[in-house]
Amino acid sequence: MKAARRSAEDEVRHTRVMQALAHRHGARMPEVDIRPFQPRSLEAMVTENAVEGCVRETFGALVTAWQARTSGDAEVRRALGPISQDELRHAELAWAIDDWASERLSPSARDLVLQARRETLRMLEHEVGSQTPPEQLVREAGVPSREQALNLLHGLAVLVA
Repeated sequence: MKAARRSAEDEVRHTRVMQALAHRHGARMPEVDIRPFQPRSLEAMVTENAVEGCVRETFGALVTAWQARTSGDAEVRRALGPISQDELRHAELAWAIDDWASERLSPSARDLVLQARRETLRMLEHEVGSQTPPEQLVREAGVPSREQALNLLHGLAVLVA
């Protein structure tokens, strides 16, 4: 619980940092609609964790680390360095939850969770593969090119599969 609370606090801090960067560059971050908590089954929570934490959060951590190293803007590198470390810790938490929960699920439920992870990877590959980020974002913000992002994703897929 302590790690989850810390992760939530990290995300609030990340939002503030990214809002300041966006403002500096004349952009606005979109509003985020946070749905109220709804009780759900262990299988549903584990599936959500597999999709959002194990796949999307882990990929996000890889992308953020890439940006922190390759951005042409020193302020972006300084902002994303600590954020990338936090995101990696969030991904590690997701995988630890996945490990813990897997022991408590039936074999068929574990298969469904694995299937959800794989399907999310396929969807993410389509999302990443169908977008070419503007060269200015690649250069200044360190956003990986389509090929670079696909390479990061394929590396993740080896671990997830």
